[in-house]
Amino acid sequence: MLKIIEGALFVGALMLYLVPAMIADAREREDAFAVTMVNILLGWTVIGWFAALVWARHPVSNRQLKQFARRAQRAVARVTIDAIVARASGRASSIPMFNPRLVPVVARIAASTNRRERH
Repeated sequence: MLKIIEGALFVGALMLYLVPAMIADAREREDAFAVTMVNILLGWTVIGWFAALVWARHPVSNRQLKQFARRAQRAVARVTIDAIVARASGRASSIPMFNPRLVPVVARIAASTNRRERH
């Protein structure tokens, strides 16, 4: 009888631990896997569990994503224009050429998101 109670408590604790992942999956979030990984890997810190819970419950707004993508595109455009101007004015050696490593990862993600929206 004690083994059954221990097993039930373990399953209940595991379900409580994975609540953020279940919420993200129930809301059919596109980033449900990321929420689940944060929950599993950082949930034991309590702060990580609450972060995953807030992330799972927070709505994703298309307007926010569009604004983010627009800002990222402008940042990429500025870097590209600076590189072109530097090359044209003959000081290409002083300013590095446009290199994917120079552009923040966030800007590249936003640019790829916009390409997908156009198709």
